[in-house]
Amino acid sequence: IAKQPQFILAVSASVVGYALMSFIMTATPVHMHVIESHSLEHTKWVIQSHVFAMFFPSIFSGVLISRFGAHKVIYAGLFAYAVTIVIALSGADFIHYWLSLVLLGIGWNFLFLGGTVLLSTCYNPEEKFKVQGANEFLVFGCQAVASLSAGIVLNLIQWQGVLLTSSILIILQVLIIYWQRVRARKVVI
Repeated sequence: IAKQPQFILAVSASVVGYALMSFIMTATPVHMHVIESHSLEHTKWVIQSHVFAMFFPSIFSGVLISRFGAHKVIYAGLFAYAVTIVIALSGADFIHYWLSLVLLGIGWNFLFLGGTVLLSTCYNPEEKFKVQGANEFLVFGCQAVASLSAGIVLNLIQWQGVLLTSSILIILQVLIIYWQRVRARKVVI
């Protein structure tokens, strides 16, 4: 199962979605309030908006997956993450934080739900618990590492370093998508 390109894409989309969301979200209030001296009110509003943006798209993300497919929703999530990085790198005003964290929430929703739906196509019913357990271990293990390392990375290489490190994971996910598409074409031919 773990050798299947679909499985690798599904798990990596969920892992990257959850880990990057946690990594950036954990570093944001520290950078915003402690380093850039934004008010607690502004910092709170950014995080509240982010959490809303994580879950509100669930109202329609299932419809998007049904209509366009899990792959395209995953691509949209990655695009939202890329725009998140661009906006966050472009300035440290309240609007930069707010827009980037809202997009981060939407991107998380699309990546995590797209990956979860795609995962369900990768196994037989009798393999469900083993596959789901492995997926959960990888997703939440990586999320925990990302969350715990956010403060260290922010301290060592600053906010731009957090964002550029995140860019590497986005590029890695794009490469996994490309690899998965190439392998899928070889199987069809």
